Amino acid sequence: MIVKKGNKYTVVGGLIPPFTMESLGKRYVMPGWHLLGQDEPTPKLEDIGFIPYKPKPIQTNLVQGKKYKVKSSKGNSYYEVVLLGNEISCSCPGYGFRRKCRHIEETKKIAR
Repeated sequence: MIVKKGNKYTVVGGLIPPFTMESLGKRYVMPGWHLLGQDEPTPKLEDIGFIPYKPKPIQTNLVQGKKYKVKSSKGNSYYEVVLLGNEISCSCPGYGFRRKCRHIEETKKIAR
């Protein structure tokens, strides 16, 4: 999201630092595709504020670094769920695609 106050811009909640670009004769503040007016000067990069996204701390009883084994849906294998830093990850293919899965939710319920 881009917030404009007067002639100052701030990119709020992004992962990519701000930059400006021109495409098809139009100028933008990025990320966010904020269109600049024709009479508006292109802001200098050092004048664009940046408030990066910060994830909320995870509220869980999982132990840092401990590997929790969870049965697959077919029951013929196991996946590992682990809390490292501020991220819970799983070794299943679903987590690889979606960054969430039922194995993580099951582990959170068990750890309560």
